[in-house]
Amino acid sequence: MKSPCTQLARDEQNSSIHVIRSTCLDLNGARVVRTELLSRCKVSTFSCMRAEDRQPIAPSGAWSVLKRSREARALFLYGALGGVLYGAIQFAEVIARKSLGVSALEITLFTMIMPVVSLTSIWWGRILMGRDQRALILVTGFIGMGALLSGYWLVSMIHLYILAILYFMAYAIQAPAQNRVFQQYIPSKATGGLFGLGQGVRMVFVGATSAMAGWWLDRAEQGWQHVFLIAGLTGFVSIVALGVVRTQKQHDALPIRFNIILGPLRDAWRLLKRRPDFMRFEGSFMVYGVAFMMTLPVLPIYLVDDLMLDYGQIGLARGTVYSIIMIAGVPLFGRWFDKTTPHRFGAISFGILTGFPLLLIGAYYLEGSPKLFLVIAAFVLFGIGMSGVMILWNLGSMRFAGAREDAGHYQALHLAATGIRGLFAPLLGYVVMEMLGTRFALACAAAIWALSAVSMLLARVVDIRSGIATPLRALDTEE
Repeated sequence: MKSPCTQLARDEQNSSIHVIRSTCLDLNGARVVRTELLSRCKVSTFSCMRAEDRQPIAPSGAWSVLKRSREARALFLYGALGGVLYGAIQFAEVIARKSLGVSALEITLFTMIMPVVSLTSIWWGRILMGRDQRALILVTGFIGMGALLSGYWLVSMIHLYILAILYFMAYAIQAPAQNRVFQQYIPSKATGGLFGLGQGVRMVFVGATSAMAGWWLDRAEQGWQHVFLIAGLTGFVSIVALGVVRTQKQHDALPIRFNIILGPLRDAWRLLKRRPDFMRFEGSFMVYGVAFMMTLPVLPIYLVDDLMLDYGQIGLARGTVYSIIMIAGVPLFGRWFDKTTPHRFGAISFGILTGFPLLLIGAYYLEGSPKLFLVIAAFVLFGIGMSGVMILWNLGSMRFAGAREDAGHYQALHLAATGIRGLFAPLLGYVVMEMLGTRFALACAAAIWALSAVSMLLARVVDIRSGIATPLRALDTEE
């Protein structure tokens, strides 16, 4: 039975984040503090129920959530169809090298586009806070997918640069928007499982797209036209899936004023000062990201020039095999994420990645089938490690946001950190590659990945010893 309800807002100490608390009056006039999450309510509902009238929380398994939640199905479809986009866009730098004949520096600049454009997520996150995000997702998403579709007429590297900027600009909005939907509609005990399930299906599409695209690119002149065409059309469907989900405000919308340039930067700095545990987590993730981005300009050069692999072999190892591993790995890692802490989860995932560049280095000294076998083994290990990283990259910041703070704000800052390392890490990989060779650059990446695993564990130890550690496990119920 519903009862009158008033919304009481307060500012958290040293925080600009408004936390909504609700106090209800039952039929006898007694005050009942509302403890349900706003994320468990329908968007249009801000009513409360008496404690004795509350229904038990429904089972929070991924399949159970999918069956009963339209929003969960929308997230699932958006994530799954993203596999076609990833399967296509991962060939972009290989197309640039093999078909457009661009230099290593031009490829390095191309690999910097995604992380550098991610810096804009701080501003997009500010605009999204407290607002219904549907219109912004649809407009920017259609622009991004239109750019991807324009790859059908690709003739120059300049065109490819513009295509990537518009495509990844749209993604910089979608990442925090997706986390807001997860926070508001999906029980915390099911976020990892549902995301992992969706990403597992996504990798089925990645594998199929990579295999077919690699086969087609080896046989058709300017075969990238059809690859970009199919990816762009699929992208429009995925954007609609995410863009129709309405998000509610967890506090008043922040006004868009002339200080939109500096305001989000100040907000981000205040958040990091208020949450040093989150800052240390992001610092450890930064170390991992430097190694990952160092490999971005190195891998296409190494696979094409040093190992002399063709489109089909690259598609098999980097696309199909990698995807098959992640089809099984991401759902398993997602379920594990729901039962553990981000720091332990990250340390193990980063540690696994250490072996990936070392196996690729070993492949250089082999010929024929043994060389291809070791390349495939390297991408098997890469797939296992990245299964965990994919979960942590998308959902880790939500654990720090908890139930009451805007998860999109935390994820926007996390995405912006990607942009910061994107300003220098690919160039660092390029410089090391040009001065000391591709194999030395890969060895450096392995060492930095090992360092990131240790750093993640130390970050949690510091949190605990300093007395500011907060529970970061998913809870069955949240207050």
